[in-house]
Amino acid sequence: MRFACIAISCILGWEVHARATTTEDPYAEVNASWERFGAVYSRIIDNYYDDLNQEKVMASAIDGMLGQLDTYSQYYDEEGLRQLRQDTTGKFAGLGITVAIKDGFPVVISPIEDTPADRAGLKPGDLIVAVEDQSTLGMPLAEVVNILRGDQGTMVHISIAKGLGASPIPIEVRREIIKIKSVVLVEELQNGIGYISMRQTRFSEHTSAEVEQAIKNLRGVKGLVLDLRGNPGGLLRQATQVADLFLPKGAVIVTIREREGRREEVRRSQRRPIAEDVPLVVLIDEGSASASEIVAGAIQDNDRGVIIGETSFGKGSVQTIFDLHEVSSSALKLTTALYYSPSGRSIHRDQGGGIDMGHRVLLGDNELPPLMIMDLILRSGDLNGALAALQAHFDINQQSAQRIMATRLGDLVGKTKTNLEEGMPDSVINRTYYTQKGREVFGGGGIKPDINIKPDLIPDYIRNLARRRLFFDFAIDHVSTDSTWLENNPDLMVNDEMVSDFIGFVQARKDGEIGTKKGLSQIEEIEGLIEDMGWGEEVQESVKQLRESVEQVWDQPFSNKLKPHIKKAIRRELILRFRGRKTQLLEGLEQDQQLAKAVEVLVNQDQYFEVLADNEIK
Repeated sequence: MRFACIAISCILGWEVHARATTTEDPYAEVNASWERFGAVYSRIIDNYYDDLNQEKVMASAIDGMLGQLDTYSQYYDEEGLRQLRQDTTGKFAGLGITVAIKDGFPVVISPIEDTPADRAGLKPGDLIVAVEDQSTLGMPLAEVVNILRGDQGTMVHISIAKGLGASPIPIEVRREIIKIKSVVLVEELQNGIGYISMRQTRFSEHTSAEVEQAIKNLRGVKGLVLDLRGNPGGLLRQATQVADLFLPKGAVIVTIREREGRREEVRRSQRRPIAEDVPLVVLIDEGSASASEIVAGAIQDNDRGVIIGETSFGKGSVQTIFDLHEVSSSALKLTTALYYSPSGRSIHRDQGGGIDMGHRVLLGDNELPPLMIMDLILRSGDLNGALAALQAHFDINQQSAQRIMATRLGDLVGKTKTNLEEGMPDSVINRTYYTQKGREVFGGGGIKPDINIKPDLIPDYIRNLARRRLFFDFAIDHVSTDSTWLENNPDLMVNDEMVSDFIGFVQARKDGEIGTKKGLSQIEEIEGLIEDMGWGEEVQESVKQLRESVEQVWDQPFSNKLKPHIKKAIRRELILRFRGRKTQLLEGLEQDQQLAKAVEVLVNQDQYFEVLADNEIK
């Protein structure tokens, strides 16, 4: 089969290029396999006892083939291809809101600044009770999103309610092209340090222009922090152009190598940088992948700045998009190469590749950060939406996304794997490489920072509550926009009484405790067994006493221990609702240990240059 390249920009690591065709047929084995497949397929169609959906059968066959490859190789149908283009361009026609499901209705999580939804006055917590005079009660989230989106310039009629049972408010909104920004915050911090956040965004078509403008807005600062934590990657071209802003002309950014040495391409900086001399810190964590790792690796290997945070994800593969227009409106994303940092190291994480990265979910040869998974799931509202979100964010196929969804909750909320290599030197675990100045760096498992700083740990119980969106729901239900609470609490401070109300709210919902208090889930299983077996009152009473004892152990000391975390989580939701996304982001920076270390290093110039001059990684 001949494949033509798709006419869209490549996503990273995605390279799009045409392969030369030949008159010879080197695929005799492939042809034999096609004959074998055709023989099986024709007999299924002709002889199976029941009617078959041939489209689904073929989709399953394709998924089966891709299931033998890596997690990043994927088939896109027409809808998937549309989403792919959206992710690539970073824009779509719609209203500009993030939505989930609450009380059976779509609920506004947050409007995007300066979008039709924002200008129309939509607020976090608003229920979308109707779209185009059609009730949204029980409507799948994906269907709601499809209705809200449409052609640029067209109108959509929605009805919102400020709470369950409140009178609907009709609103007419004109759809616009919504640009999803890569740079979500630009701020001059104390001590004259500039901060550029690309946290949990993507490298899309306009990323380098956004970063360049951010640098220009921060002219005169003593140092720059580029925050790539939780950034899963995106366009390779944009990654090289972002690195280009900081590196001298001609510096190596990344090398791309196909299998068996068929092709090797070295990409270098092409322009005079606009921030060549300003001290630079790049923040990374376990969620920084692909394009983020290219930027961090280029900065580190060229000794241009200091990398702070946690070891990155370790996705060093390049995916090529092949257009399948000759058979349908579809495409194939296939891993075709690996990329290498300027020092020659591959940061791709192989099976069993070594460094314990904390609480992860294993997927093939990678481990995924659970907080990011939970955030994607809770924002999706339904199973199909969650699967689509996981596929898009991690650049994985549907089978891999389904495996993530099948992961036990305990694995998502903090079950760690045994780190057999703990205490072993990096030179044993990974191959050693050297930067331009001779500093040691390591390949084979993500970008290891120059200064390792772990973030504040979030207790498992809090993670579980956040995953279930209980903090958001509580903030919406407890504090209405027309309540006197806001007048009496202009600083949005959360007191002990509100924490107690929240605990009561969680207990009433009966969905915040399951799986969070060790021992209770096992007790529930025993209670179910007792009921099934019809055992007597004596056994029932014993188990009842055990449950009461366990709950007593957990309730008081455990809840007291968690109060500061509960206060912080509720306040975060209140700030988003009443002060907006920017204020929420700034609030989160105040107690950010990794950022604090970055500022410290940039303010203390001796420390900064000591790290870059030293011959070993800190």
